[in-house]
Amino acid sequence: MKDSMNEEEIRLDHYIQAVWRAKWFVIIAVILAAGITAYLASRQPTLHKATALIKIGRVWKEPLEDPYITERVINNSGFLKELAQKTGIGPSKLKRSIKSEVDIAGPRKTRYPILVSVTATAETGEEAVRFASAVADEVRARHELIFNEAMKPHLNEEHRLEERYKELAAQGAASRDLTLKVESELSEVKANNSLANPNVTEKTRLIEDVESDGVVRPDIWRKVASVALLAAVLSVAAAALTAHFTQKQEQ
Repeated sequence: MKDSMNEEEIRLDHYIQAVWRAKWFVIIAVILAAGITAYLASRQPTLHKATALIKIGRVWKEPLEDPYITERVINNSGFLKELAQKTGIGPSKLKRSIKSEVDIAGPRKTRYPILVSVTATAETGEEAVRFASAVADEVRARHELIFNEAMKPHLNEEHRLEERYKELAAQGAASRDLTLKVESELSEVKANNSLANPNVTEKTRLIEDVESDGVVRPDIWRKVASVALLAAVLSVAAAALTAHFTQKQEQ
């Protein structure tokens, strides 16, 4: 047992010595990898950013779609591919550019989604605005169809109550109480169907116009640190493996 432990310690010392002997190789590999990464990263173009803030519409206080579903749809490659075909933008370019996420608000335990943000990055501010606007327009067109379908039964009910009100009004005082009741129901339905009351019914819309809102500079130092660490690990592993195979040949 003791001989086995001594043998393991000897092997470990052998590897440590091998790595120590290769320390300059490790240092040079790390410096070289970091330098190349920093050079390449610094040559990357500065990207411009634009953000579209989308508020999901509702019908009678019911959202047209769960914001998290809208987020997933926007980030889906199928949605972006279809949009690329409509707009003439390269599919891969649009996919690299677009990122969607849900904005939430409220206290920690009762946080709730309020908006869906679409962030586009591109080589120019105008291009970033174009990409973000194209996505927002496509979402609004998609939600327009959902809105129209959701409104159908409420509009039909409004039409039914209008016809009923006309019938009762023609009967005069004989149906006064019923007429007032139908009139009240009709007023409520009209108010809930109206776009003038956005807390109840509204279409999906942009909170504000899409504009270029800054630049995204390459995160050089994070990339340099990651590559340098990887180079150090690989160099140490290479030194240890070299020592291992050398020892095998000597045996």
